[in-house]
Order: sequence, then C-alpha cells, then structure tokens
Amino acid sequence: MLTVFSAYGGTFDPEERVIAAMAAMVLPLLLIAGGVLFLVNLFFDRRLVFILLAGWAVSWPSIRVFAPLNGWTRKLTPAEQKRSFTFMTYNVLHFWDYRGPDHPGVERNATLDYILDADADIVSIQEYDNLDTGGEWKITQAQVDSLYKRYPYRYTQLNHGYALFSKYPFEPIQLELEKVSSNAITGFCLNIDGHRIHLLNLHLKSIGLTPEDKELYKEALAVPQNKGELKREIKEVKSQLLSKLAEAFRIRTIQARKVRHIVDSIGGPFIVAGDFNDIPDCYAVRTIRGKDMHDAYAEAAFGPTITYHADRFYFRIDQILYRGPFTAIHTERGDISSSDHNPLLTTFLFNKGVIPPPDGQKQ
Repeated sequence: MLTVFSAYGGTFDPEERVIAAMAAMVLPLLLIAGGVLFLVNLFFDRRLVFILLAGWAVSWPSIRVFAPLNGWTRKLTPAEQKRSFTFMTYNVLHFWDYRGPDHPGVERNATLDYILDADADIVSIQEYDNLDTGGEWKITQAQVDSLYKRYPYRYTQLNHGYALFSKYPFEPIQLELEKVSSNAITGFCLNIDGHRIHLLNLHLKSIGLTPEDKELYKEALAVPQNKGELKREIKEVKSQLLSKLAEAFRIRTIQARKVRHIVDSIGGPFIVAGDFNDIPDCYAVRTIRGKDMHDAYAEAAFGPTITYHADRFYFRIDQILYRGPFTAIHTERGDISSSDHNPLLTTFLFNKGVIPPPDGQKQ
C-alpha cells in the first residue's frame, strides 16, 4: 500500500496534499525494502510474495519512469545518422569543480572538457557563468576557443545563469512570465535542418536549504543514539525541512503550470529540459508532460539513475521531455562529477520522411 501510494504521489496537487508529493520521493527506498521482503517471503511465506508482486504491478507505470528497462540500443544506419541530433542538458554549477579546485589529475576545467568530448549538437545549460580563464577553476583559453568554434550559435544570460550552445541556428523567444517564473524559464526556437523545434530551458524552484538544514538532513539519515535524540530530530526536520519542501513544491507547481501553458499556446514540436529540482513523475513533471509529451529517460534509458549527488540528496532531478516528429532512441547520464549535477544526453531520431536532408550533411 505504501509503494502504490508513493508511486502515484505525483498525481496529487502539492497545494492540497503535500504529504503525497513527499511520499513520491521515497519510492526508491520502498522498492528496495520490497525487494528485501520478497526474498525473505520466498522462504517464510510465499503467499505474501504475490501481494508484493501485485503492488509492483499496480505501480508499474511510475516504476518504469523511475527505472526503465530499455536495455538494447540499436546502432544508427548512415541514413538515420543524417536525420538524428543529440541534445544535452547540464547544470554546470558555474563551472566550479564540486570536488575542489585542487582535485588531483585535473589540469583543465573538467566540466568544459566533458561538454567538448560529448560533442552534443545542442547543449542547454543552467547555472552558467562567465568563462573566466584567470580564475581558480582551470578554464583555459584553448577550451573557450574550442567551445566557440564547435558551437557557432550561442546564447548566454548571466543574470539567471542560462546558456545555449548549438550547431544549429536558433532564436530566443520572448515569454510573458510572472515574477515567480521569471528566472525559471527561458525559451528558444531551433531550426534543425529546416524543421522548427521550440526549446524551454528550465531551472525550477529549489528547496533552498541552508548549510544548517543540510547538516540536519545528514543527521536524520544516521541512526539516533536514543529515543530523545530521535524525537529531537523529528521535531527539527518537521519545522526546518518539511516546511521548505512544501513551499518548494507549491512554487514548482505554479511554474510547471506556466510551462505547460507556454507549450500549449505555442504548439508544435517541443523539448522541455533542464534542472527541475524534482523527481521524475512528480506533480510538476506530470503537469508539464501532460498527455502528449514523452520522458526521454523513461523512453530510451536503462535502470534507475541520479543526476544530483551533493549532500546525500540522491535523486534524478534533471529531466528531458519532448514531443514532435522525432523519437528518443538513447539517453544516458554523463559519468562526470565536477558539478553537483550530472548531465543527461539524448539522441533523437526524426521519423522517416519528415526531414529529407538536402545534402546529407548536418549544418
């Protein structure tokens, strides 16, 4: 029952049932606990195994989003490569190195090196900052020159920390945003081989935890020494953390509804990606996804993953949603920890016959 409630916690409006939104965050723990009970019940009471299986079956739509089983990625033919493109979303933490400026074996900025090595056609960035070659984060002029040469079409917005680097031409689009969403959404119209695709780069509301809050969270994960310690931690978590979680859920709900309104009002093919600061299948993601968008990770990846690894908050909070005459055929998480986020990289394939490249080459 707990697993089913957690799996569908994202269907409840957090403004009305915030406990459901919080319950959705513990689905991974409940699945692990269920797996342990499954093994135990094989030896002690096999009838209970069927109860667990029934719970997982009912919860499968959410489980497959959290842990998809797309185990086989076919290799693109030369013809398919001509009508494919790759897209990356990455919160780069201002190009700081989360591991510290003196991390051993790093002579150049590791985040920039990863972006260059991945060579995605379109790179959508959050928490972008000046590429300061004189700072402590080892950004070299050679990296900057390579980035600019690789991506002739560029957009940067330092006030809100957004950037877009593209091998395809694009234009920023003006969005009418209220205050709560003004720094959470930026939009573009891409021209990919003559096909117009709108892109929204998101950085939705974070929990906004202070260093003291994060330390409290770490303490809450540890085993308390006695009942008094447990009661104290529960009281502090309720007063400090849960109230901030509830407020963040409320604001993300407003922002998600605005994103969905933009998608509906513009229409056509869309990619909505970025740092959602929330888990897959939460209310905000469900609101944006609606009935006509796809989750690129759920459609084209294998197994669970995390994209945020700081302060023991191990969740996939970076998302890529899309709709249009193309399909996500492969999605992977970048194995790089220089930022507190990991990037997501998706290969999209246009449906056959949609865009016939005039010369067989990408721009």
